Amino acid sequence: MKTVKWMKVRLQLVGLVFILASGAIIYKSFILQVTQRDFLVKKARAEVERHLNLGAVRGEIFDANGERLAASVAVLSLYADASVIQNKENTARKISEILELKYEKVLEKLDTNRKFIWIKRQLNPDEAEAIKSLALPGLALSKEYKRTYPNGELAANFLGFVGVDDRGLEGLELALDGYLKAGQEIMKVKRDNLGRIMVDNVDGEVEEARGASVVLTMDRRIQYIIEKALDKAATTYKAKSGMALVMHPKTGAVVAAAVWPSFNPNDYKSAPNSTRRNRILTDPFEPGSTFKVFVVAAALEENLVTPDSLINCENGAFHVAGHTVRDTHNNGELSVSEIIKYSSNIGSLKIGAILGNDLLYNYLTRFSFGEKIGLAHLPGEASGLLRHPKSWHPVDAANIAFGQGVSVTALQMVMAMSSLANDGILMKPYIVDRVLDSEGRLIEKTQPQILRQVISPLTARQVAAMLRMAVLKGGTATRAEVPGYPVAGKTGTAQKVVHGGKTYTAGKYVASFLGFAPYHNPQLCVMVVLDEPANGYYGGTVATPAFKEIMENALPLLDLSPTEDKGDPVWPLIERNSGGAPGVIAANQPTNFIRVKVKKRDRGANGPITFASMDSEETLNGAALDNMETTMVNLSPGLKTSPGIMPDLSGLSMRQVMEIMSGYNLDLEYLGSGHAISQNPGPGSSVAGGEPGAVYFEPQ
Repeated sequence: MKTVKWMKVRLQLVGLVFILASGAIIYKSFILQVTQRDFLVKKARAEVERHLNLGAVRGEIFDANGERLAASVAVLSLYADASVIQNKENTARKISEILELKYEKVLEKLDTNRKFIWIKRQLNPDEAEAIKSLALPGLALSKEYKRTYPNGELAANFLGFVGVDDRGLEGLELALDGYLKAGQEIMKVKRDNLGRIMVDNVDGEVEEARGASVVLTMDRRIQYIIEKALDKAATTYKAKSGMALVMHPKTGAVVAAAVWPSFNPNDYKSAPNSTRRNRILTDPFEPGSTFKVFVVAAALEENLVTPDSLINCENGAFHVAGHTVRDTHNNGELSVSEIIKYSSNIGSLKIGAILGNDLLYNYLTRFSFGEKIGLAHLPGEASGLLRHPKSWHPVDAANIAFGQGVSVTALQMVMAMSSLANDGILMKPYIVDRVLDSEGRLIEKTQPQILRQVISPLTARQVAAMLRMAVLKGGTATRAEVPGYPVAGKTGTAQKVVHGGKTYTAGKYVASFLGFAPYHNPQLCVMVVLDEPANGYYGGTVATPAFKEIMENALPLLDLSPTEDKGDPVWPLIERNSGGAPGVIAANQPTNFIRVKVKKRDRGANGPITFASMDSEETLNGAALDNMETTMVNLSPGLKTSPGIMPDLSGLSMRQVMEIMSGYNLDLEYLGSGHAISQNPGPGSSVAGGEPGAVYFEPQ
């Protein structure tokens, strides 16, 4: 009986144990499956899953003809999960042997429990294959993208370069990083018990993000031409450095830009900072005689001199404020045109004195000297140095008039010369033509932008004729002439300033040439600058050959056939045409005058600026001031005009009025800005050619 009773007790005890055990299991399961589920799932995923950053494909950079200048190629990078590596010494040794890394540094990276450590980024194919063959636990390869520049050094100082994290570090790569860099795409992967990565394809293939692509105004063919010419010139004359810039004068588009010495952006780390610098933007220099043309242009515009005005050049030596200014030739009287042709320092400083400090300063600022241009937001741009005339001493004004005591960038000089080639219109320079999304759709398009009308077309054509004379026989730039493509330009030779800016260094010069071609129809404006050439230092000797090589090879690429025209200078002359209205005789084609009153403070002058045009469209382009519309507009459809009868101009913009009145041969003065509010002669009045009048404008 006792045995049976004990058996029952034992069964009850065993049942109780099972009940308690089952309860514990159920309780623990509840804790694991419900209470701690999220925590445990997260922990489990952390053990077996990884989220790999696929990187993104950076947008490409193309030249104006669609040739690739910068692209991204897929590469493999090595990383490690140190927490699963058992023999870290052995792993570090094998990695260091294959990748040629220091064993101690690799071991230091692995000697932790971190789950993600970069070992080496952007392996070459042989390195990647060797790492794969190791099949070591805890090591994995991740696909990234490496920036590559298929043309090597071509345009390197403008393109810049990209770091291993796909961030633009210099040049256009940095300035356009917001467009080129795409968002990151993430792929989920799993790993086995050895730590090896297994791609989870459950969600299908992940498409990588792509950045926008950029099309530049640069032409790869012309870029190659100028780099070759600059390298030849800098090597021949043993220059310390050099630069060359090519621009479309009528649009402001940068066609090519070279810096010597340059570097290979595919291996930018091996290049010193001085070589990677974009000297065209960052290195101001004293321009020397190339600056004289802008001083002469200002004096001509103010009607203080004419091309034939005679200036006493003092037989080559002139004393200013205790200093002696000398010319290379002992000239007596020279005309203003000859001062440019023979590059007289004395003649130029005397023209500057005729202008006066305030007018000279105001015109130089209108040419954009002394200010940053902001080309494509490229980093490091210098403004140059143009001090306010209040701080000028007598000798300062004299020096500035022939290009010393003032510093400029190559970009500023090419912009200013381009305005002379463009009937006095200063264009905003640009290098980005358009931006395209990953599907090739247009995001942004750059349109040529007028900054201001610096001088009238009449003055611009007069100065251009002088620049043409400088290239012809007897001038300082005869070596720049290109057969079939007449050249207009100016040489420059400037003594370098001692560090600190107080005195000049003996025997050290900056030699340059700045010009455009063809003379009658300018298509390219080019500047070549050589810093401290050793085998000769005159701009007419060392810089003009490179300019010639660039022009004679680049112009035919623009489908521009050579001409038999000798390129004789054309001198615009103020005369009366058959209708009695003032006009400009240029190539036997009379043109009309339209005068626009500008703010005194804007130019430092009281009188109106005169715009001369060959037709109505040129008049409008030539008259585009800062506060005026810069796009062509159609006339009001209801406006009726009759020859000899003054139309009603009320409510029309200045541009519309100019277009209408360009055919009336009237000597009109435009006052104010905005839209027309009154006019003289009044609407319906009979008018004859040459009759004076005015149209008054106010903002609406």
